[in-house]
Amino acid sequence: MTLLWVGSYTENMGGFSRGISAVRLTEKGLQLLGLGVVASSPSYLIHATVPGVIYAVDEGLGRVEAFHRKSKAANLTVMGGQATSGSLPCHLAATADWLYASNYRTGQVDVFPLDAQGFIGPLHQSLVSTGKGPKPEQDGPHAHSTLAFGDMAITADLGTDRVNVYRWQDAVLGLESSLELPAGTGPRDFAVSPVAGKIFLLGELGGSVFVLGGGRNLQVLKAGEAGAAPGDHAAGLVVDPTGRFLYTALRGSNRIVAIDANTLQPIADLPSGGDTPRGLCIVGNLLLVANQKSGTIAAFQLDPQSGVPIMVGTPLFVDSPTCLLPDFS
Repeated sequence: MTLLWVGSYTENMGGFSRGISAVRLTEKGLQLLGLGVVASSPSYLIHATVPGVIYAVDEGLGRVEAFHRKSKAANLTVMGGQATSGSLPCHLAATADWLYASNYRTGQVDVFPLDAQGFIGPLHQSLVSTGKGPKPEQDGPHAHSTLAFGDMAITADLGTDRVNVYRWQDAVLGLESSLELPAGTGPRDFAVSPVAGKIFLLGELGGSVFVLGGGRNLQVLKAGEAGAAPGDHAAGLVVDPTGRFLYTALRGSNRIVAIDANTLQPIADLPSGGDTPRGLCIVGNLLLVANQKSGTIAAFQLDPQSGVPIMVGTPLFVDSPTCLLPDFS
């Protein structure tokens, strides 16, 4: 059995949830255990490097929060957090020492120190971007995600069609390089292959997919499309454990799409099991999809040879789900 923490939207972001829910994945399907902790719009969740510690954004109030799970309990205790310098924080990334929060509305990425117990310290630095793109959603910088490893942090800015590479030096992050993507891409989410170390990038506005490489002088090695329909906004990008397949969701047409990780071409698509698919995760041979507006989590079995997903069971009703975080501890 696997426990899933479900991030969500609460009333201050137009949702119906009360915080982070706990769901159990069993041999018989998904089971809602109840509310893990009351929280304000915890729309994105990640694990800390400290066992048992989870970080969440508070998208509605502009904060980052830390929570702790005791043993194998299906609830969390509040550790406290910090205010972000901008508004609508939508994504987090963490190393042992730093927490990165992407502020969607105002465009900056905030960097917070972390102590040995996982507590979040006061704001250390904000990475500020400028510019805009050609589409209405690109009226200015809109930081959407960060990939952090070693002495580097790579940020995706949906509003400016850029991926920025920063490097730590003398306790601050400095801009190393910027990768310009095709106008109107709207870079949104990163995923890293578990076998080849490839960095994949999803463009929200049109559903383009890229393989990035080149280290600090980042470049596009290959590009493909997820088969988006007019009006679709892509959300979420995950790689299967073999590194052979990618999966993303298309809000609008409400589909999930399987993509060949080598060719970056779609190999299958099917209904997402609800309205507005947003967060995705893979547990074993299952792809789980959080459908925000319908309040459903759907499960899809992945064919190990073809990578094609097939819906199994009945979607589970959970209020306004936006993010799924497996917990194997």
